[in-house]
Amino acid sequence: MRPTPALRRRRDDALIAAVLAALALWLALGGAVWRADRVLQDAALAWWARPAPPDIVIVAIDDASIEAIGRWPWPRTVHATLLDRLAQARPKAIALDLLLSEPEPEGDPWLAAALARAAPVVLPVAWQAVDGRLSVLTPTPPLRDAAAALGAAESAVDADGVLRHLFLQAGPAASPYPHLALALLRAGGDGLHPTLRPEADPAPLAAPEGWRRDGRLVLRFAGPPGSVPRVSALDVLRDRVPADALAGRYLLVGMTAQGLGDTLATPVNARHRAMPGIEVLANATALLRDGGALRPVPAWGEAIASATAVAGLVFGFRRVGARRALTVALISVPLAVVASVLSVGAGWAWSPLPFALAAALAYPLWSWRRLEYAMQVLDREIRRLAEEPVLNAEHRVSARPAAPAGDERDLGADPDPLARRLDDLARAGASLREARLFLAGALESLPTATLVGDAQGRVALANARAAALFEVETAADLIGLDLGRLIGEFSTDPPSDWPARLAALTPGGTGLTVEVRLGAGHWLLHLAMVDLSAHLRLVVSLADLSSVREAQRLREETLAFVSHDLRGPASSMLMLTDLAQQGRLPIPADELVPEMRRLAARTLALADDFVHAARAQTRPLVPQALDLAALVDEAVAEWRAAAAAAGVALSVQVDAGAPLWLDHALATRALANLLSNAVKHAPPGTTVAVRAWRDPAGARIEVVDAGPGLAADQRQALVRGEESLRVGGAGGVGLGLLFVRRVARRHGGSLTGEPGPGGRGECMTLRLPDLRDAGAGAGAGSGNP
Repeated sequence: MRPTPALRRRRDDALIAAVLAALALWLALGGAVWRADRVLQDAALAWWARPAPPDIVIVAIDDASIEAIGRWPWPRTVHATLLDRLAQARPKAIALDLLLSEPEPEGDPWLAAALARAAPVVLPVAWQAVDGRLSVLTPTPPLRDAAAALGAAESAVDADGVLRHLFLQAGPAASPYPHLALALLRAGGDGLHPTLRPEADPAPLAAPEGWRRDGRLVLRFAGPPGSVPRVSALDVLRDRVPADALAGRYLLVGMTAQGLGDTLATPVNARHRAMPGIEVLANATALLRDGGALRPVPAWGEAIASATAVAGLVFGFRRVGARRALTVALISVPLAVVASVLSVGAGWAWSPLPFALAAALAYPLWSWRRLEYAMQVLDREIRRLAEEPVLNAEHRVSARPAAPAGDERDLGADPDPLARRLDDLARAGASLREARLFLAGALESLPTATLVGDAQGRVALANARAAALFEVETAADLIGLDLGRLIGEFSTDPPSDWPARLAALTPGGTGLTVEVRLGAGHWLLHLAMVDLSAHLRLVVSLADLSSVREAQRLREETLAFVSHDLRGPASSMLMLTDLAQQGRLPIPADELVPEMRRLAARTLALADDFVHAARAQTRPLVPQALDLAALVDEAVAEWRAAAAAAGVALSVQVDAGAPLWLDHALATRALANLLSNAVKHAPPGTTVAVRAWRDPAGARIEVVDAGPGLAADQRQALVRGEESLRVGGAGGVGLGLLFVRRVARRHGGSLTGEPGPGGRGECMTLRLPDLRDAGAGAGAGSGNP
């Protein structure tokens, strides 16, 4: 079974983390970075140098002393005199860091007596190898007996020649000596600071056979050479040093003159100046008394911490993302170094280099594997695209079809494989863009509002008709919306089992077809699940059924009209004919022909009104400039005679104003129909008033009669715009009002009714907007308004 991309990426991350963790373990435990680690630790120690304590003073046998007193070595009587001068200041203890192993018969008694008179004085012990044999150098017996204590004064440097450590005791294996600084502290009544914990020496320094070292500590220095307070031996001998400057202090007598005595390389040496051994001793004394030695982290602890940190770094790359991974990798290395330097200030010493070196390789390795995987996926997709028929010969990519479908290896030893891949990708991308444009064009060309949804039921594609239907500016505004909620929110009567129907859809099934109301329209919704791709699964098509439903309604009204209105007069004529044949006429015989003529005229009038109403619905508008007064006079002239015959007077008031653009034939017929209804329903002896005037929007015409008027539900039907053939009960009234209302709607106007003055009769108001802005183009319109 082929691993998923996510599993493969996790597996690669785990492999890189394991390799780098092993590298960190090897660096931490194998000592490969020992020298670089010491350089870093030296810099940290120099940064965190502590001030020298004022109660530790060096009595320096400096160049001035040698020049004034004479060449070295001095007679021991001079040392005796120096000790006497120091003793007068009552110091706490004195370390005479001079190797006095060679006997001097004349001077030793003087110096021994001075040692006895002075404050506690400690003398050094050293060693030398002669012909491979260990030789311990101790003071001469008189001096050894007079000294308060002896101490080891050796300097054990690291392999690079730098002094970084001291040992609490060193000497012959059978009887080692305490460090000279520790012997000095004990002689002065102090001791080893309780917080000091000697480290186990992981790499013992070179020492002759039989010489033992124990209790290793990392040295801390007060600063570069010259940081410890000092006075010249010459000034002491000539009484130029105040006693207060030496009283109660630890005094360290030693050599600082150039070319004499020992000088050592230390982590804090400045400008390549070596530190005199007596100053190293002073720093050691301060460390052993005051504490603060570095506590090195065990090598195994460094190894585990470094391996864990670098593994976490690799796994963190995926979490922070590719863009931030490089920043994290770059920051982690100096951050580890800074943390190591800061930890020195807290008293801990550990090496950041195992982690830093492994972390420096983490991002390149991770990026390389990521790029390799991306190239393999790219090659595989290019091969798949090459097999797609949508990629024509012009865009055919150059992936080699001979490679197996599951082979993830490089596609060949091309001179420039990356350039070939990029070319293939460019061609494939061009083809996909063409396919996308084709799909978008096909979607826009559909006559219905269409949406395409993804596997989660969200809109992925839509056309402009869908955007207009759902009242958004562009189709892009629909992308990402939930299909079910979108249709449910816009539908006024969604199916109650809508979620269940959506859930029941299956790829390749019959789909879901249902009629819904969106706003004021009827829409046929068809939703099908298809296998366009792994992401595009749903296709929703919405067809407008409003015109179909309108046509159905008109057909039903036509059938009702034919079966009721037209059939009524014809049935009456047949009945009269049958009764006449049977000799049972309900009317006088001389009235039969007029009655038959009246019924036939009514049938013809109904047919004409029906034709006029139908034409008002479909006939294209032909706007032309009209004078409102002439329009009213033309309609009134048509019904003036009929009104006079019915005993109804006509009153006309017109405020014509400027000419306006209307369809002359439809407007004249609409006003004539209003007059026809008014004259037919007005009682004899009453007046039908016609008032017309020009307002900013167009023409406004009122026809007021004193007849029975319309019922309340009939007026509401006019306001709602319901298409009904039977608005009134008198012959032709319903079709007449239907025609007028259609003419008003075709012009963008309205027809309303309200009770006349005093609540008697009916006041019909016809509003016809000016079609001047429509121009001649309005004549091309047809169909429903």
